[in-house]
Amino acid sequence: MFDTRPHWKALQRNWRLQTVVSLGLPIALVWFLGSWQGAWEQAAIPLFVVGVASVFLTLRRFRYYKQALIEADRQGQQPEAEAAWARLHHQQLLGLLNAKLPGWIGMLQYVCAGELVPLILLVLASQGVMLLYRPPAAWVQAANQ
Repeated sequence: MFDTRPHWKALQRNWRLQTVVSLGLPIALVWFLGSWQGAWEQAAIPLFVVGVASVFLTLRRFRYYKQALIEADRQGQQPEAEAAWARLHHQQLLGLLNAKLPGWIGMLQYVCAGELVPLILLVLASQGVMLLYRPPAAWVQAANQ
C-alpha cells in the first residue's frame, strides 16, 4: 500500500520554502544596498516590461503541473503511483522556479535603476503566480485523514 501523506507534506514544505526564499531575497537586497543610485537608469522600463511579460511564461508551465497533480491523485494509493508523484514533485519545483522569474527580474531592475516600486510589483506578481503551485488544501486534509 502506498502512503501519500509524506508526498503532500513535501509539496507543502517545498511551496512554503520557495515562497519564503522569494520574499526574503528582495528584502535582503534592499536592506543590503539601501538607498541605491541605479547603475544603469535607462534599463528601468525595459526590465520592468520584461518582468511583467515573464509572468506569462510561468502560466504555460502551470498546465504541466495541473496534469501531474490530477494524475497523482488519480493513481491513489496504488503501487505504481510513485512515478506519478515523482513527476508531480518535479513539475512543482519547475513551476516554482519559473514563478520566481518576475521577482528575480525585479531585483535586477532594482540594481539597475534603484527604484523600489517596480521591485515590489514584480515580487507581488511572482507571489501571485506561486499561489498556483500551492497544493490544494482540501486534498492535503483528505490525505491526512
